[in-house]
Amino acid sequence: MKKLMIVLSSIMLLACQATVNTVDNKKKSMQREAVDVSNVSTDSFLEGRLTIVRVDKSEQNDGLLKVQVTVINNRTGFWAQLGSWFMGDNPYQVAYRFTWLDKDGMEVETAASTWLPKTIIPGDTVRFKAISPNPRCKDFSLAIRENDNARS
Repeated sequence: MKKLMIVLSSIMLLACQATVNTVDNKKKSMQREAVDVSNVSTDSFLEGRLTIVRVDKSEQNDGLLKVQVTVINNRTGFWAQLGSWFMGDNPYQVAYRFTWLDKDGMEVETAASTWLPKTIIPGDTVRFKAISPNPRCKDFSLAIRENDNARS
């Protein structure tokens, strides 16, 4: 009987979990420069939760590079929600960091290269955005990890 109560309680809690529904303009009028992603490394934990949708960049008039990486949390549906609830990762807590590179591919040391927290709700589309700290930055990389610090 106790097990049944735990299962029923879990289902009731899960039913209260919110997901994000999105409506988008089908006829886009914006001009974006899409980036071909050459290498995406994910661990097994991240791989089942976030999907990279697109990577965009643009150079501004002042020479600074503006980038945006769009991801979606694909943890939707009853079983995925149940698993996420038992694992304690709903909503999903991540941290991200941009690393800036010069024209030769060398890292540009900046104070802005810190890990930033982000909360992602199931089904949510999230954009990781940044602007380079100086005009020497011509390329970038983005690192995303599970944010264990958010759960303590």
